[in-house]
Amino acid sequence: MIRMFLALILVLLPAACQRAGRYPAPGAAPEKEAKDLAPPPHWAWLPVHPRPDLPIRFVAEANPEWDRLPKFWNHFPEPAAGMRTIHLGHSPLGAAAALVLADAAETIKLKVPRGLPDPSPLIPEANPPTFGRWQLGKMIFAAPLLKAGADTYACTSCHQPGHGYTQPRNVSVGGTVNTLSLLNVAYNRRQFWDGRVGALEETLAQYLDDERRAGLADDYSVLVTHRWGGLVKVLAENREAREEFQRVFGIEQPTQDAVAKAVATYLRTLLSGDSLYDRAEAERVRHQAPELAATHFIGALDEAALRALDLGPKVGKLEAAARLAQGARLFLGKARCAVCHGGPLFTDHDYHNIGLGEKDSLPPLGEETSRFARVPIGLKEARLIGAWRTPTLRNLPRTAPYFHDGKRRNLREVVAFFNLHVDWDNPYLAPALRDAGHEGRLDLSIDDVDAIVLFLQALDGTRTEDASS
Repeated sequence: MIRMFLALILVLLPAACQRAGRYPAPGAAPEKEAKDLAPPPHWAWLPVHPRPDLPIRFVAEANPEWDRLPKFWNHFPEPAAGMRTIHLGHSPLGAAAALVLADAAETIKLKVPRGLPDPSPLIPEANPPTFGRWQLGKMIFAAPLLKAGADTYACTSCHQPGHGYTQPRNVSVGGTVNTLSLLNVAYNRRQFWDGRVGALEETLAQYLDDERRAGLADDYSVLVTHRWGGLVKVLAENREAREEFQRVFGIEQPTQDAVAKAVATYLRTLLSGDSLYDRAEAERVRHQAPELAATHFIGALDEAALRALDLGPKVGKLEAAARLAQGARLFLGKARCAVCHGGPLFTDHDYHNIGLGEKDSLPPLGEETSRFARVPIGLKEARLIGAWRTPTLRNLPRTAPYFHDGKRRNLREVVAFFNLHVDWDNPYLAPALRDAGHEGRLDLSIDDVDAIVLFLQALDGTRTEDASS
């Protein structure tokens, strides 16, 4: 902090002592902008000087400040009147201190829901989150701007907020795999079922060529490739959109780079935690207990949580807590779910063949699917044949149907698949599954399956509210 004060003093003193200069001559024309040097809007990616904006900072549960934040969005709306001029009338040292305090007050702090880690280390340095980028990204996400053949879509057409930012159908429209949820997508190490891109910024466009060659044809290939060319052109034709890009990024025309940064900033705020499990786990930690027990769930179960479990009017807190504790023990123990679905995000961020992919031989050249098709030459492994990403288990009640093919309609069918229907003859079956099986099954009883399903329901989080609420 002292270094910050000194740095600000060094900046302020020369400005206060410089010689007076002349004003421009009356009526002098401003310097002509070199517009002809700017690249076409669909290619432009050059660095710009962003306008002043409110930065967004994530505050996770491990931060001592977390308990003091009252809600998800904090220090919002705009800071108090006069905050920008708070430094006036002070000595250089006092002005420096006032500016630091003003910057702290003008930072929007997002209270990361209980149970989730801090996403900040996963945010690229090239795209620091700000409120302006968030607003612009939210607008792009919700507006029907995406062209596919003769139809127009919004991101929300497939990633529906009411369905956990996915859609209630086996596979996406025109696609071949189930639509993944965008809740907690900020924590993904790679994106899509096959992990074909890394950062969230790459999900709409990966290359400058995408704007020209993809999404402009009469077919619906973009519904499969997810590379929405033509979006920059549509935005550039809208005056209000151009004004927003000018306000947020200081550029006259939308660019692929700016669109990617805005949408990614918005997506990183779609967080969902503070589930019944998270509250019970907090109780366990508070009591320094070695494992989750019924007493921890009792402390976390309120009437709303009990209703959400839908156990019927005859099941009270004590019985519900006992079943949840049984489900947690099975999840971590006998069923070995946590081998792949471990940690606070309930995923190992890896790719596995669970018996639903290729099983006889290598697919013909050029017809490979899954993670195997996306890994570069020299890094391919047999275990990646027919392997798809390990999805998070958070928010499952809102994101049915399940698996990459969307063929399991409810959580009971999911657990029953691993208990009874795994193809143990598949040579590419994930080692974690093969090691867990016993003569082709997990030997889970009906009561065991019920308990695991109940535990999975307890992973449904509380959706964070919008900044406008």
